[in-house]
Amino acid sequence: MNNRGIIILDPGHGQFGNPHTTREGFYEGTQNFILASFLKTELEKLGFDVRMTRDKVEDNPELAERGSMSGKLGAVMFLSIHSNAPGGNPGEERYAKIRGAETFYSVSDCEGNAPIARDLTDAVVRTMQTENRGIKTRRYPDNESVDYYGVLRSAAASGCKRAFLIEHGFHTNPEDSAFLQNSECLARLAKAEAEVIDKWF
Repeated sequence: MNNRGIIILDPGHGQFGNPHTTREGFYEGTQNFILASFLKTELEKLGFDVRMTRDKVEDNPELAERGSMSGKLGAVMFLSIHSNAPGGNPGEERYAKIRGAETFYSVSDCEGNAPIARDLTDAVVRTMQTENRGIKTRRYPDNESVDYYGVLRSAAASGCKRAFLIEHGFHTNPEDSAFLQNSECLARLAKAEAEVIDKWF
């Protein structure tokens, strides 16, 4: 019986969003969907009612639609699932070496969200054996009280303040991407994240 509240899982991007640079045929959008599907199963075993913003791998709803789903359904948590790529221009030599996991959390309740974000990041880092890039907020430059990321912003605006976005390593790094390309590894990652969510919710 699912009676511990609704959780919204948002597998970031669409099916062919952001190709892995380390191995042909793998995409962030598809691997996000596989990880989210494993996490859904783990959370349902723990008694949560879990909904996905993408019911099928080929779905690709608008960002505002993804986030606002949590408020519409009265969700206790919104979690957006991603992997990373270097921003700016790190240079060709450094590009593939940058790795690690990090979690962004909604500024709508920094005090409440920060410890959950920290536990989620620690679980991902431990399971992936990657670097810890910490927990972060990202705000609009002209409005410090608003989340920069559209999914977190729309989740918080819809009434769900427990909103997070995890960057599960870099799909541009050989070690991180090898983990993300392996379904057994993703299943382990889902279990580790479910344990953290179980503890907090």
